[in-house]
Amino acid sequence: MTADRPVNLERMRDFIFDGGGATFVWHKKREANFRLNGCERIVMRNFKMDWDWEKDPLASLVEVVGASAGHVDFRFNDYETFPRRDVRVIVVSSYDPATKSVGIEGGFDCFAGQHGAETEWLSGNVLRMHGKNLPLFRKGQLFRMQHYYYNMDGFAMSDNRHLTLEDIDIYSCAGSAFVISGVQQYWEFRRVNIAAPEGMARRLITCAGDHCHIRRSRGFFRMEDCEFSLGADDCLNAHDTSGYAEKSGTHSVTTRNVTSIDTFRPGAPVELRHGDYSPAGFRSAIRSIRPVDEEKGMYEITFEEPVPEPVDCGFVLFNWTYDTRNIIVRNCFFHDNRARGVLLLGRDITLENNHFRHNDMGAVKIETGYTFNLWSEGYGADNIVVRNNRFDSVNPRGAGSDGKARDIYMGVYMETDPSTLRTDYPILSNILFENNTFKDSYGLVAFISSAGNVTFRDNTFVNPTPRREPLPCRAAFYVTNANGVRIVNNRYIASPNVPNPGVYADPDSVKGLVAAGNTVVSE
Repeated sequence: MTADRPVNLERMRDFIFDGGGATFVWHKKREANFRLNGCERIVMRNFKMDWDWEKDPLASLVEVVGASAGHVDFRFNDYETFPRRDVRVIVVSSYDPATKSVGIEGGFDCFAGQHGAETEWLSGNVLRMHGKNLPLFRKGQLFRMQHYYYNMDGFAMSDNRHLTLEDIDIYSCAGSAFVISGVQQYWEFRRVNIAAPEGMARRLITCAGDHCHIRRSRGFFRMEDCEFSLGADDCLNAHDTSGYAEKSGTHSVTTRNVTSIDTFRPGAPVELRHGDYSPAGFRSAIRSIRPVDEEKGMYEITFEEPVPEPVDCGFVLFNWTYDTRNIIVRNCFFHDNRARGVLLLGRDITLENNHFRHNDMGAVKIETGYTFNLWSEGYGADNIVVRNNRFDSVNPRGAGSDGKARDIYMGVYMETDPSTLRTDYPILSNILFENNTFKDSYGLVAFISSAGNVTFRDNTFVNPTPRREPLPCRAAFYVTNANGVRIVNNRYIASPNVPNPGVYADPDSVKGLVAAGNTVVSE
């Protein structure tokens, strides 16, 4: 498949696309592989998707053979002569030869941007990368070098209803495997697997982006019996897109940062929240939009109703045209990817009977946030149940919040991302973790903040493996800026690697904390 345009299914009705077991192999320069737009009651099934690695590898295993402050020399371990002499170096990530994936203790990423780093070939398989501030590279280190990152998605899906994707194997693609936008509603994945093909060497990566990225939707999504692995970023990122604006008139605000201004259309219902996410008591339809300074992302939005006064500088905008909610993720396997397992930035979500293993930077993130210059994602989180899951070595990198590594993160970012700011308003609420097993946490089991009515109960913590740098907070909990948190009836298997099991909290910002019935037992 070499055309620089997608296989386009637009406004199809009552339609089945059955691949008959075929493998579609792409090699092109732009556009998604499949684009599904405005379809209703359609099924995509029974085929495989891949990229032409012989001509153009998506990523490579490299070893540092020389390093200085101004350059690093990498040897391509699987090639005598690398097939592309115009190779791009976009992301370099520490590689674990034991798991054959990214993510090791003390590991790191080096980002060079979409145009790639400045490079020169020293031989058929040794490449010199030039740059500044490269002190972390040492001779003998292994890395996964990405030549693509968020370039050409597998499936771009928008505004579909009653959509089923089933029995599909995605071996690789040059961007995210799935990107969902618009008002898509009622769709499911059944036995959709993102995994490298067996018996084929050099396959270090599957999708060169998120496995599944829900930018916005109207919700009602179910995925069952799926495997997502070896991707370049998060396995599942489910959210809607918000924005930040400041009051500019009796009925208007001027955006400071709204990355998807095209979604804020006349008639759209918009809620304003204060900068700490507390309600402003305002929800109104948009009357009009006009550009103020498009290069800076500034637009004046005029509403039907008068705008209240902000408690600080401005407002967070929730566009309720979209509502990513009612999500079920069941019997799935998320493993060996860069970044996180799943990001849950919505409402009415059930995550059960799944297996998380060796997710580079943690298993589950429940968050919402806005920035003044980058992304603004999520309308908060509510009514989330996480039960009967297995979490195994899910933060080998040791990624942390406020300097605390964690398997599970609940919190916000405000103004910048990352951010140390928290809110006392429980924008993340009614969250239950029960009957899960956590094995070999790197640091905390969970960092809980900006939340209310959160319960961890009847979970089991097993930590047989020592760390190179043991942390005193291993397998513990940390709570700040939260109310109504309960850590109850959990079971620790006794381990010398967990010196201080328990619940730690900031007494000035935490109310109604209960820690009771938790036990340490011999196996």
